[in-house]
Amino acid sequence: MKDTGRLEAELKKKGYKLTEQRRLIIEVFSENPGHHTAQEIFDLAKRKLRSINFSTIYRNLELLSALDIINKLYIESGTSHYELCGGTHHHHIICKGCGETREMNICPYESLEEEKLNELGFKVTDHKFKIYGYCSKCRP
Repeated sequence: MKDTGRLEAELKKKGYKLTEQRRLIIEVFSENPGHHTAQEIFDLAKRKLRSINFSTIYRNLELLSALDIINKLYIESGTSHYELCGGTHHHHIICKGCGETREMNICPYESLEEEKLNELGFKVTDHKFKIYGYCSKCRP
Protein backbone atom coordinates (compact mmCIF):
# COMPACT_ATOMS: atom_id res chain seq x y z
CA MET A 1 0.00 0.00 0.00
CA LYS A 2 1.07 3.55 -0.59
CA ASP A 3 1.98 5.53 2.48
CA THR A 4 0.13 8.70 3.49
CA GLY A 5 3.11 10.95 2.74
CA ARG A 6 3.32 9.71 -0.81
CA LEU A 7 -0.43 10.13 -1.29
CA GLU A 8 -0.25 13.63 0.12
CA ALA A 9 2.50 14.47 -2.40
CA GLU A 10 0.40 13.01 -5.24
CA LEU A 11 -2.62 15.08 -4.20
CA LYS A 12 -0.54 18.25 -3.83
CA LYS A 13 1.01 17.73 -7.27
CA LYS A 14 -2.52 17.53 -8.70
CA GLY A 15 -3.64 20.65 -6.83
CA TYR A 16 -5.44 19.06 -3.86
CA LYS A 17 -4.85 18.80 -0.11
CA LEU A 18 -4.88 15.69 2.05
CA THR A 19 -7.91 16.67 4.11
CA GLU A 20 -8.98 14.88 7.27
CA GLN A 21 -11.67 13.05 5.31
CA ARG A 22 -9.27 11.90 2.57
CA ARG A 23 -6.74 10.79 5.17
CA LEU A 24 -9.52 8.81 6.87
CA ILE A 25 -10.46 7.07 3.60
CA ILE A 26 -6.82 6.12 3.00
CA GLU A 27 -6.58 4.79 6.58
CA VAL A 28 -9.70 2.69 6.05
CA PHE A 29 -8.16 1.12 2.94
CA SER A 30 -4.81 0.59 4.65
CA GLU A 31 -6.45 -1.16 7.59
CA ASN A 32 -8.94 -3.09 5.42
CA PRO A 33 -7.22 -4.00 2.14
CA GLY A 34 -9.28 -5.16 -0.77
CA HIS A 35 -12.42 -4.03 -2.56
CA HIS A 36 -15.17 -2.15 -0.75
CA THR A 37 -18.41 -0.43 -1.64
CA ALA A 38 -18.90 3.23 -0.72
CA GLN A 39 -21.30 2.09 2.01
CA GLU A 40 -18.70 -0.28 3.48
CA ILE A 41 -16.08 2.47 3.47
CA PHE A 42 -18.55 4.85 5.12
CA ASP A 43 -19.40 2.29 7.83
CA LEU A 44 -15.69 1.73 8.57
CA ALA A 45 -14.92 5.46 8.53
CA LYS A 46 -17.86 6.25 10.83
CA ARG A 47 -16.27 4.08 13.53
CA LYS A 48 -13.32 6.47 13.54
CA LEU A 49 -15.08 9.79 12.92
CA ARG A 50 -18.72 9.84 13.97
CA SER A 51 -19.42 13.24 12.38
CA ILE A 52 -18.57 12.12 8.83
CA ASN A 53 -21.47 11.68 6.41
CA PHE A 54 -21.97 9.40 3.43
CA SER A 55 -21.97 12.18 0.81
CA THR A 56 -18.53 13.33 2.00
CA ILE A 57 -17.16 9.81 1.65
CA TYR A 58 -18.75 9.36 -1.77
CA ARG A 59 -17.52 12.72 -3.15
CA ASN A 60 -13.98 12.00 -1.96
CA LEU A 61 -14.03 8.46 -3.38
CA GLU A 62 -15.06 9.89 -6.75
CA LEU A 63 -12.32 12.55 -6.60
CA LEU A 64 -9.63 10.06 -5.54
CA SER A 65 -10.80 7.77 -8.34
CA ALA A 66 -10.57 10.57 -10.92
CA LEU A 67 -7.03 11.29 -9.67
CA ASP A 68 -6.05 7.58 -10.04
CA ILE A 69 -5.36 7.20 -6.32
CA ILE A 70 -8.30 4.85 -5.89
CA ASN A 71 -9.43 2.35 -8.51
CA LYS A 72 -13.19 2.28 -9.10
CA LEU A 73 -14.56 -1.05 -10.27
CA TYR A 74 -17.85 -0.81 -12.11
CA ILE A 75 -19.90 -3.86 -11.22
CA GLU A 76 -22.77 -5.04 -13.45
CA SER A 77 -25.11 -5.09 -10.46
CA GLY A 78 -24.80 -1.30 -10.29
CA THR A 79 -22.82 -1.14 -7.04
CA SER A 80 -19.28 0.09 -7.59
CA HIS A 81 -16.37 -1.17 -5.54
CA TYR A 82 -13.22 0.77 -4.72
CA GLU A 83 -9.66 -0.23 -3.96
CA LEU A 84 -6.51 1.72 -3.23
CA CYS A 85 -4.20 1.90 -6.26
CA GLY A 86 -0.57 0.92 -5.97
CA GLY A 87 -0.76 -2.73 -5.04
CA THR A 88 0.42 -5.55 -7.24
CA HIS A 89 -0.82 -5.68 -10.83
CA HIS A 90 -4.04 -7.69 -10.94
CA HIS A 91 -7.44 -7.98 -12.56
CA HIS A 92 -10.83 -9.03 -11.23
CA ILE A 93 -13.43 -11.76 -11.41
CA ILE A 94 -16.92 -10.61 -10.44
CA CYS A 95 -19.92 -12.76 -9.56
CA LYS A 96 -23.08 -11.59 -11.34
CA GLY A 97 -25.17 -13.18 -8.59
CA CYS A 98 -23.83 -11.84 -5.30
CA GLY A 99 -21.34 -9.25 -6.56
CA GLU A 100 -18.35 -10.91 -4.89
CA THR A 101 -15.21 -9.41 -6.39
CA ARG A 102 -11.90 -11.23 -6.26
CA GLU A 103 -8.47 -10.49 -7.60
CA MET A 104 -6.84 -12.74 -10.14
CA ASN A 105 -3.11 -12.63 -10.61
CA ILE A 106 -3.14 -13.49 -14.29
CA CYS A 107 -3.06 -10.82 -16.98
CA PRO A 108 -4.84 -11.55 -20.27
CA TYR A 109 -3.15 -8.47 -21.77
CA GLU A 110 0.21 -10.24 -21.73
CA SER A 111 -1.02 -12.58 -24.47
CA LEU A 112 -2.10 -9.71 -26.75
CA GLU A 113 0.24 -8.66 -29.46
CA GLU A 114 1.10 -5.08 -28.55
CA GLU A 115 2.80 -4.69 -31.93
CA LYS A 116 -0.62 -4.94 -33.62
CA LEU A 117 -1.89 -2.06 -31.49
CA ASN A 118 1.22 -0.06 -32.35
CA GLU A 119 0.60 -0.71 -36.05
CA LEU A 120 -2.83 0.83 -35.59
CA GLY A 121 -1.15 3.90 -34.13
CA PHE A 122 -2.41 3.15 -30.64
CA LYS A 123 -0.15 3.49 -27.61
CA VAL A 124 -1.40 1.59 -24.56
CA THR A 125 -1.00 3.48 -21.29
CA ASP A 126 -3.13 1.32 -19.00
CA HIS A 127 -5.50 -1.60 -19.07
CA LYS A 128 -8.13 -3.24 -16.88
CA PHE A 129 -9.81 -6.60 -17.27
CA LYS A 130 -12.92 -7.83 -15.51
CA ILE A 131 -14.37 -11.27 -16.00
CA TYR A 132 -18.03 -11.74 -15.09
CA GLY A 133 -19.63 -15.05 -14.18
CA TYR A 134 -21.01 -16.91 -11.18
CA CYS A 135 -19.20 -18.02 -8.04
CA SER A 136 -19.67 -21.54 -6.68
CA LYS A 137 -22.47 -20.32 -4.35
CA CYS A 138 -24.46 -18.58 -7.12
CA ARG A 139 -23.78 -20.85 -10.08
CA PRO A 140 -27.13 -21.74 -11.72
